Amino acid sequence: MRRRKGKITIMLVMAIGIFSSLFAFLPRNKAVNIDKMAHWNYAPIIRVCKVSPLSVNEVAAAVQWWKDLGYDFDLIYNSDCVKTNKFATITITLDQGELFMNNLLGSTTLYADSETNEIYWATIELRHPYTERVLEHELGHALGWLHTRTKEHMMHPLHFEGGWNDNALINMRQDNECPF
Repeated sequence: MRRRKGKITIMLVMAIGIFSSLFAFLPRNKAVNIDKMAHWNYAPIIRVCKVSPLSVNEVAAAVQWWKDLGYDFDLIYNSDCVKTNKFATITITLDQGELFMNNLLGSTTLYADSETNEIYWATIELRHPYTERVLEHELGHALGWLHTRTKEHMMHPLHFEGGWNDNALINMRQDNECPF
C-alpha cells in the first residue's frame, strides 16, 4: 500500500511538472507597475539644441514613437538654445560632463506645478556618443512617467534591462484632460 502511494505521488509531481513547463512557453500578459507624476496640458514644443548629439530628424523619429502611443507634440526645431528654459518646451541638449562622471546615458529635469502636476517645461541632456533608445526613455520622463522594474520596458531604469515594451504608456487622455 505504501509503495502505491509513493508511485501516485511521483506521478502527480511529474504531471504537475509537465503541465507547468508547457505553460511556461505560453505568452503572458505581465502587468506593468508604473506611475505618472505629472502631465502637459498642451502639446509641448521640442527644441533641439545645436550642440545636441542628435539631429532634428533623429529626434523626430523618437517623438514618433510616443505619437504612436497617442501623445501630441507641437513643432520640432533646431536652436542655439541661448535661453535655457522655455515655457511649453522640451529642450534636448548635450550633457555638460555630469552624466559621463555618473555613468548615465541621459537625464531629464522636469519643471511642474506641485499642486496641479502640470508640466511647464523639461530639459533632456544626452551623452555623446548617443545610445539607441535613450531619447525615447528620456522623453517618457519629460511626459511625466517614472521608472518601472518591468524588464524589456521602455521606462526601465537600467538600459541593458530595458527595451521597447510600451505596456501602460498609452495616452488615455481625451480632450487634453488630466488622467488623475
